Amino acid sequence: MFDLRFFSFILNKSVLFYKGGEFISQSSWRHKPMFHKGDYEVILCIKGPIHLAVEHKHFTLQRDDIIVLPPFTHFQGFDDSTEGVDFYWLHFFSRQQDHPFEDQIAPVINSLKDHNSDRPEIILPMFFRIADERQSLILIHQILSAQESISYIDERDYLTTALLITLFKTWVNQHVPNESAKVNYIKEWIRANISATLTVSEIADNVHLNADYLTRIFKKYTGSTTLQYLNHLKIEVASLLLIRTEMPIKQVASESYFNDSKVFTRKFKHETGLSPTEYRTSYNIIHHNNPHVDPQIPIPKRIEDTIDYIPENGDLPTK
Repeated sequence: MFDLRFFSFILNKSVLFYKGGEFISQSSWRHKPMFHKGDYEVILCIKGPIHLAVEHKHFTLQRDDIIVLPPFTHFQGFDDSTEGVDFYWLHFFSRQQDHPFEDQIAPVINSLKDHNSDRPEIILPMFFRIADERQSLILIHQILSAQESISYIDERDYLTTALLITLFKTWVNQHVPNESAKVNYIKEWIRANISATLTVSEIADNVHLNADYLTRIFKKYTGSTTLQYLNHLKIEVASLLLIRTEMPIKQVASESYFNDSKVFTRKFKHETGLSPTEYRTSYNIIHHNNPHVDPQIPIPKRIEDTIDYIPENGDLPTK
């Protein structure tokens, strides 16, 4: 097996959000040549294929694929996406001098299980797929919709850090065996069979587990009951419909598997702190379809003042 490239992030401080957006093309498209100036980029593919040549390696992204592009990296499209594309792109700076490494998945997962350090470390592979993009999409929309309101605090930094943690947990959980794998299977079954009338007994029967055992291990690994998780998934569906469509609220409730729009509104506000209308207004203003995909904006002063090793205007680091 070939070794994969991984990136380690120490998160005792938040990363620093730089720029981001969503790019949609309905016609044939190819990514223009780019070079990162000290910043990382995360791309989440919604519609592919997206053909990227990163240095000397070729990657083709399909729906739910993630690629992490490191600093000081040349990349560009190596083929046309003839049916159009849809993807989110997000840039950030790390406050640590991070060191990429190459390895295979199994040893990396084992090292994480045996990790005894007090350092808040996460590891992400350069290229991977997530099982369900909804939670990540909601975080991305929150990042791209957030506005800087207090000069010394930028909410986007913490939301971007939360996104990296979410991607890390999602990737790790896809490779952890035993009870945790059972819980992941249960979660995937609930996602695939979400409905307004789903019960614990029905879930247990279909995943071939005793209902009491299912409830116990699900609570242990997720911190919630199966029905709380089910409600959370419905709210995630509603959140995406609110920020990515213009559906009326009653239709959003119905499409999110709620039988009663009033119950939906009450549960939505309880979970998010906002009414559906307030949520839509707060989180649907993002950067769409810049013709260059990745606008060359100056590095914000708050980032330059925080990280003293960012080179001037993208000059390569000295060795």
